[in-house]
Amino acid sequence: MKATLKNPDSRDDHGKMKAVSEGLYRRGKHGNLYVRRRIPAAIRAAYPQHQTHIIRSLGTADQREAKARSHAELAKIAAEFELKRQQLDLSRVSKAVKRVRKLSDKQLQDFARFWMHQVLLTDEQNRQQGMDDDEFEELGERLTAQRAELGRMLAQGKTAGIFPALHGFLYLCGLDFDPEQDEAKRASYIFLSSVIETLDHQLARQRGDLVDTAAVAPESRHPLYAVAPERAPVDPKAPTWDKVFETWRDQVEDRPPSTTIAYRTPWRDLRRFVEAKGISLPGHITPELMTEFVDSMHERGLAVVTTNGRIGKLRDIFKVAAGKHLLASNPAAETLGRKESNAKKRRKRRLPFAPTDLDTLFRSEVFTKHMRSKGQSGEASYWIPLLMFYTGARPEEIAGLALSDLRQDETSGYWYLDLIDRQSDEDRDLFDDDVPLSHRRTLKNAPSRRPVPVPQQLIDLGLLRYVEWVRTRGDTVMFPTLRKDTHGKLSGAFSKFFGRHLRAIGITDKRKVLYSLRHNMKDLLEAASVPTKYLKRLLGHTTGDGTVTDGYGSDLPFSLKVEHFSRIQFPAVGALPWQPGQGFISLKCRD
Repeated sequence: MKATLKNPDSRDDHGKMKAVSEGLYRRGKHGNLYVRRRIPAAIRAAYPQHQTHIIRSLGTADQREAKARSHAELAKIAAEFELKRQQLDLSRVSKAVKRVRKLSDKQLQDFARFWMHQVLLTDEQNRQQGMDDDEFEELGERLTAQRAELGRMLAQGKTAGIFPALHGFLYLCGLDFDPEQDEAKRASYIFLSSVIETLDHQLARQRGDLVDTAAVAPESRHPLYAVAPERAPVDPKAPTWDKVFETWRDQVEDRPPSTTIAYRTPWRDLRRFVEAKGISLPGHITPELMTEFVDSMHERGLAVVTTNGRIGKLRDIFKVAAGKHLLASNPAAETLGRKESNAKKRRKRRLPFAPTDLDTLFRSEVFTKHMRSKGQSGEASYWIPLLMFYTGARPEEIAGLALSDLRQDETSGYWYLDLIDRQSDEDRDLFDDDVPLSHRRTLKNAPSRRPVPVPQQLIDLGLLRYVEWVRTRGDTVMFPTLRKDTHGKLSGAFSKFFGRHLRAIGITDKRKVLYSLRHNMKDLLEAASVPTKYLKRLLGHTTGDGTVTDGYGSDLPFSLKVEHFSRIQFPAVGALPWQPGQGFISLKCRD
């Protein structure tokens, strides 16, 4: 139901008003007299939609006294019409008004504070210009009368009368506020409270008290720009998208490139979304827009975990920007992600490969006929799945291995993969090898830096022979043909190939992917009764012992790792010992 609230002394109520002379009307049980003027069509837009007339009480039932007072009241109405015309012309010249149906409490309070600032600033300027005694006394009487009348309205809960003033004020700011009736009541109460507070400050000045406008009503954002930030004039000093993102990136020294890439994806996605709505700067984004962005990701079919992950990343970026005072606030601070049922989560959860799946995979032509991907994966087609299965390492941890990362423990003679960070060319002097910049990569977190035992099965399959084969070809990395994808991942192309290969050999459950091999290792460790604390350390997870323990991947003695690792009973697989690729696999989708 559309709100039709009107000021009691401004209602167009022909049925309850009786004309006594031209422009003079009587109504009410006391027979009070009123003046009535039709609102000119040219300025009708500056008033609530259903208001066609201005009706003002003359405060008397005496007709002679009413006629004397009517001249002053009609002059005030004429002055109001002229002011409305001027202000409406300015509004039309600048921008077409934006219609809004609902405003939050915070928005209404901010707008009321904006109004208070403007009124008190004008009041202050008028007083600085000086007043004679009559003007001063008249102002005091008017303020006192308004305070008494509006205070009574607030006390009785009759706040509807202030709505026309609120509507007119917002309209002049470029907003056509057209709420439902309950919304109009709520907005009127908030605005009326602010009007009364403003009158109290003016009356304090009238008594000679000092009232600092900037202190009691700090300057705030224009209401139109708060609701429609895309209409705000561009401030050349306002932080750009790149500036905000770079501030987040540089907050952490040497932030891993993979992390930067992961955060840039949702940042660019948000930028495209809001720019389509006419918003050009991150400082103009509102919490409401963030909620719309969440809904848009759901409508595009993004998974719940992806959507929530992106919101979390955006929240981090905005938090740093707000903390560095680039932005006034974090619009994503209270943004809610999406939730799905536990049953749906279970259906979507990645699954380990079943024994029959492992047999099918490792008996495929990649591992028995030494066929390879037609793309860049090359020998990684053979080794990455086997290394993941026998070590539990992550795809990117294996894809970025240098030849020198395969080491032998001097005490036990046990081979292991030394998983370490190689962030940039500046780190060259920290390592004995010569790893090209194209294969530098960072690990997921501090616990990911760890030595991983290499079981005998990998040695039997020819891992040492393969390393020497690569070395004789003049390369220093385990998989020299791999190239980073747009996300900076060396394993990206191979992951796509592996997924298509699974479907081609009949493993069609989409919950079974390359990462499923880590789930297989977790199951094998649990079956070997490896304590959870050591299981997590072997897989490169935090142990839960705190930041000191989890901050160092080498705190578990290697001999103890080997002891736990040696308990694993690996199932037999059909893979034959490695030989260089003999040809290419034919898949429907090439990598």
